[in-house]
Amino acid sequence: MNKLFNLKNSFKCAIKGIAFVIGHERNMRIHITVALYVAFFSVFYNFSKSEIAVLVITCALVMIFEAINTSIEVIVDKVSPKYSPLAKVAKDVAAGAVLLSALMAVAVGFVLFFDIERFKLILLFFSDLSNLLIFLGFSAIALVFISSGKKRNIKGKKKDD
Repeated sequence: MNKLFNLKNSFKCAIKGIAFVIGHERNMRIHITVALYVAFFSVFYNFSKSEIAVLVITCALVMIFEAINTSIEVIVDKVSPKYSPLAKVAKDVAAGAVLLSALMAVAVGFVLFFDIERFKLILLFFSDLSNLLIFLGFSAIALVFISSGKKRNIKGKKKDD
C-alpha cells in the first residue's frame, strides 16, 4: 500500500510541476498553443504514423525543454538571488536549449507542412465564413490563454506577466 501511495504522490507532484510551468511561464503557454495549431493543421495532411510521431515528439521536446529551463531558473534564483555571472550563464544556456529545440521544431514543421496543394486546401476550408469565424474565435481564446498567468519574482511571490 505504501508503494501505491508513493506512486500517487509522485504523479501529484508531477502534475503540480506541470501546472506551475503552465501557470507561470508565458513561453510554455505559447508552446502549448502552437502544438494545438499543429494538431489542427495536421488534419489537412495525410501524415503517416511515423510523421505524426515525429510531430508529437517534436512538440513534446520543446515543452520538456521549457519545463527544464523553468526548473533551472527557479533553482538559480534560489541559490543566487543577487546577480552572478555564472548564474546568468546557467540561465542563458538553459534558455538556449529551449531556443534550439524550438528552431528544430520549426525545421521539422517546414519539412512536413510545406505543400502548396495542401495550402490551397486550407485556404478553401477558410473560405467558408463559419470555419473562419470558429478559427478566429479559437485564436482569440488562445491569445487570452497566452497572456494569462503569473510571473515569478526572486522572492517567489507571484506578479502579473
